[in-house]
Amino acid sequence: MLVDIRVKPEGREAFVAAISENAAASNQEPGCLHFDVSQDGEDADRFYLYEVYREEADLDAHRETAHFKKYAAASAGLLAEPPARRSARMVYSPLG
Repeated sequence: MLVDIRVKPEGREAFVAAISENAAASNQEPGCLHFDVSQDGEDADRFYLYEVYREEADLDAHRETAHFKKYAAASAGLLAEPPARRSARMVYSPLG
């Protein structure tokens, strides 16, 4: 899954803290193969999440974790607009 997130400038630091904690915990989930967070090189308020799960059920399980719910609550007031999500089917990955 690819997620494009734009945050309010005044919420950037809080967002980075919240998403970093969520990503670290997510990478420990058995069904999560990969969870990266990147910041746009030209727009400091835009972030990209790259999430890979073994299957759809693992993504569903991720959304029920305490760390995801904590992130969702913490970031709700920090977003400048709703996140844009794109699902993708893995064609190749050295992750498996």
